[in-house]
Amino acid sequence: MRHSTIMLLGIAALLSGTPLAAETTGAVRIFTIPGDARLFVDGERKGTSPSTVQETFLIHLAPGEYRIEARRDGFDPAEQEVFVAAGTEQTLQLSLAPEIAMVSIPAGCFLMGSPPEEPERDPDEGPQREVCVPAFEIGEREVTFADWDACVLDQGCTKNPSDEGWGRGDRPVINVSWDDVQEYLRWLNRLTGKGYRLPTEAEWEYAARAGTTTPFSTGACITTDQANYDGTFEYAGCGQPTDVNLGRTAPTGSYPPNPWGLLDMHGNVNELTQDCWNGGFDGAPTDGSAWLEGDCAKRVMRSGSWYGYAGYMRSAYRCRVGPGFNHRSIGFRIARSPGS
Repeated sequence: MRHSTIMLLGIAALLSGTPLAAETTGAVRIFTIPGDARLFVDGERKGTSPSTVQETFLIHLAPGEYRIEARRDGFDPAEQEVFVAAGTEQTLQLSLAPEIAMVSIPAGCFLMGSPPEEPERDPDEGPQREVCVPAFEIGEREVTFADWDACVLDQGCTKNPSDEGWGRGDRPVINVSWDDVQEYLRWLNRLTGKGYRLPTEAEWEYAARAGTTTPFSTGACITTDQANYDGTFEYAGCGQPTDVNLGRTAPTGSYPPNPWGLLDMHGNVNELTQDCWNGGFDGAPTDGSAWLEGDCAKRVMRSGSWYGYAGYMRSAYRCRVGPGFNHRSIGFRIARSPGS
């Protein structure tokens, strides 16, 4: 019935010399957050939304009710019912909540830190002691540029970080500070209604070790087939260096997961945590919570990065950074407590 009406109206418009789109249809301008989403009207593909919020995708529709849907890989679909009247124009915003893949980590106890005999150990990695961590969830991968750019497009994040010319999409976001990340988390929680946060330092190491007690979750040694780091240096008699050094981030998931299914827990980017910096674990919490005392003008980072060598990839390795500082080697992943 609708298509027959459109045909008759079109014939009448041609006879009268009146433009069909101007008199017999309504205009709907669509933009999506993020952009580059596939657009559908009543299930029929119509095109792709522009990549920036300053542009819209224009559709002319006959009067009536329609279901407009946006889909993009890695994001939840968004849809909205609209009523279109002839001779009118409306703008429709569709927000696609980022699809953050989370891994459930079981409660358990582990020895946090490194033993005195671990090669290239730093004094701030001890004393080693038992920490019991409640169950929690942690991001399967590092937060990506696609995730972050959605926040920028939605005006939830004021920082639009450089990708150094390496590419965005599924590469981990870089050049963001601890303070920038707080803004992202506020936006994400407002959008999803979930209690996302940075992992605590204890949660991070527990998840990175994934039940292992060796320097790396891969064992006593690690290779550039297993993580993204500077492979031009030797570590602890593990054999000749591979001399592989990408000199940049790799797309998340380019390397095998650890035993608990987590990607890039060694290397790629240094990952920010909640904790304030302390030069050792004397007096640190043993319940897996964040240590929010000490030098809170610096925050703890874990993981090592593409910028570092194998010794920095160790599960116990720690470093620190000011909350306002950003760098091309710094990124993060998210966590949440059950029920939050």
